[in-house]
Amino acid sequence: MPSSNITFDFNSKIDLKNKLEKMVSAAYQANRKFFGKDSSKIKITFLYQRAQMDKICKRKTQNWEVGHAFSQQNINHIAIFSPTVFDKVSNHPKSDFFYTLVHEIAHIFTHDLLGFYYPKWLHEGLAGYIAQQYRIRPVKYIYNFSKLHDSKNWNQYHHYPQAFSFTKYLIDKLGKKKMLQFLKNLPKTLGRHHYPKDFTQFFNEFFNADFNQLVSNWQQTVVCLLTDCF
Repeated sequence: MPSSNITFDFNSKIDLKNKLEKMVSAAYQANRKFFGKDSSKIKITFLYQRAQMDKICKRKTQNWEVGHAFSQQNINHIAIFSPTVFDKVSNHPKSDFFYTLVHEIAHIFTHDLLGFYYPKWLHEGLAGYIAQQYRIRPVKYIYNFSKLHDSKNWNQYHHYPQAFSFTKYLIDKLGKKKMLQFLKNLPKTLGRHHYPKDFTQFFNEFFNADFNQLVSNWQQTVVCLLTDCF
């Protein structure tokens, strides 16, 4: 059974409750294992038509958009397409469903336990790290991280593979415990919204490391993976 702080709505004529419960429970536990704590209550709504996602997001959503985490009336919500229709209403294969579910639940944990939102690449990257989406989303090109920092730029470029890959690199290099301490201190020091240069300065001071050098080192590993130089 899922955690007692999770409820979900679904169409019983399409999905089996027991099957959904198992997936929700496994996705929640993946996040609980990473953070070592529970989140606040979460309501998950399984969707079956693109129009339902459009209504929740209050805009015309794109074909690749399959999950959405948000807060409404102090309740954490996740809207996600049912695994039954996942590949029919999007350009994702059905195998992406569980990764996406873990990813969206990770956003709730991040909101509750860390409270940071910028940089967007790191906000999305952490969710992708917990969901292990770096395994299925290889980096094919690289943007300057300043283009992935704020909501406006992220919405234009939204390069998830880069975010997933570099976040994994940072956690592997700097350690999970230290990274979580940094992320918890980030909004307290800079606020939820800030500029790339302020983030870089705080990062360098906190880790006593050079952010740009770490980016350069990571880029070399990506180039090698693409060109088989190992």
